[in-house]
Amino acid sequence: MKMRNLIWTSALLAQAAFAQQTLQVHLPSLEPQVQLVGWWTPAAAQAGAQLRPAVIALHGCSGLPQSKRLISWPEGHYVQLLNRLGIGVLYLDSFGPRGVESICSIKRQQRTVNELNRRLDVYGALQWLSKQPGVDAQRLGVIGWSHGGQTVLSVADQNDDVVRLATIKPRALVAYYPGCNGPESRLRYETVAPLLIMSGALDDWTPPAACRRLAERLQQDQPDQTVRFIEYPGSYHAFDSSRPPAERDNVAGTKSGKATVGGNPAAREASAKALTDFLTEQFKLERQP
Repeated sequence: MKMRNLIWTSALLAQAAFAQQTLQVHLPSLEPQVQLVGWWTPAAAQAGAQLRPAVIALHGCSGLPQSKRLISWPEGHYVQLLNRLGIGVLYLDSFGPRGVESICSIKRQQRTVNELNRRLDVYGALQWLSKQPGVDAQRLGVIGWSHGGQTVLSVADQNDDVVRLATIKPRALVAYYPGCNGPESRLRYETVAPLLIMSGALDDWTPPAACRRLAERLQQDQPDQTVRFIEYPGSYHAFDSSRPPAERDNVAGTKSGKATVGGNPAAREASAKALTDFLTEQFKLERQP
């Protein structure tokens, strides 16, 4: 019992220390009259005042929880994981400032917030990040989950005018279990930065086949650009979740209106390593022991 209390107390202290490092910030989207809310956790200061990389993190269709200063698992988990690498994290809320809680059950054509809106958010946030003390504007990245991952693919499209004309561009892009049908169907789709896509082999919400085809095509069309696709066996949508797989109702984008969502511990661990290895490579960080 004493050991359990000690572990619980240590966890609470770690959570409290983490919350103190996280700042709620307000910043403009490139979409007119949209003021975004974000939670900014800068990387710890390094000796010699070395500039550090930073990433924008994008929530899925359920939005970003508003009831906590910053968010629990998995958001806080990823912030701490990336901070340990020396990477600052800006979690961006695209829904709350627009009066939207969730779009998971809303059909694509009826949504008032889509990947194009969120792409404008990201490029506004990249400008904001580039001006923050201690941040290296040449080493910025974007990571997204589900609908956030689809936004990453939109952010990546260098043939789009928003991306092509942006003064600050990402150096690394990571998409967790995105829907890839849109980019895969475009004849002129090329990535502006190295891209990592990770999908679950059993995903019945955003099936991996289109992502696999997209990655194979990009690897052929852009041989000098890093494009990686990883498919985790035995894994459903949200394979990095701490919750076990369960069927979810009222899901837009599937014929049945249902999808299986939940974690696979092996895929969760492997994808975290793939993420850290990819960002270590692209940001030219020191390898962690």
